[in-house]
Amino acid sequence: MITRNPIFKVALIGEGGVGKTSLAVRYTEDRFDQQMKMTIGVNFATKRVNVAGTDLTLLIWDLGGQPRFQDVVMDYFRGSKLGIAVYEVSRSFTMYRLDNWIAKLHNSVPNCDVFLVGNKIDERLPGMGVTKEEAQRFADQYHAQVFEVSAKTGEGVREMFEAAGKFLSEQSARTSSGAQH
Repeated sequence: MITRNPIFKVALIGEGGVGKTSLAVRYTEDRFDQQMKMTIGVNFATKRVNVAGTDLTLLIWDLGGQPRFQDVVMDYFRGSKLGIAVYEVSRSFTMYRLDNWIAKLHNSVPNCDVFLVGNKIDERLPGMGVTKEEAQRFADQYHAQVFEVSAKTGEGVREMFEAAGKFLSEQSARTSSGAQH
């Protein structure tokens, strides 16, 4: 009997310029490009990970954040198992605009789980931007886990995506066992 490793679609959502593409590239290719170009529409990457001895594949959809792409990218939400809502820690408005992104995600994929990810912690100035406590209060309304990362330095990126893989694997196991009863 051939068994296939599970594949989980993950959608990176958020405003333009917050570093969604850089996060995907840092995780899948372990590199950072200071001159990263704006995503036109949608990009995707894959990464195989091992979670508790089980191989799985994350299919990471990087959705353009500029307003002109928002209607187009909504079609790409379908099938997502997790939305990774990205904001820039030094620009608090990028976090509050995630309400709109998460609403659009949930319109396409009701009950899709969300991670809240603050990027560019390497650029945070003391006393400026979004605090961890503020991010947690925002995330609580979506029952979301919160991560702070830097695509530039790589800090926290692998751990965040590994947590996503573990979360999705556990969620899949719960769903499978619930369907059997």
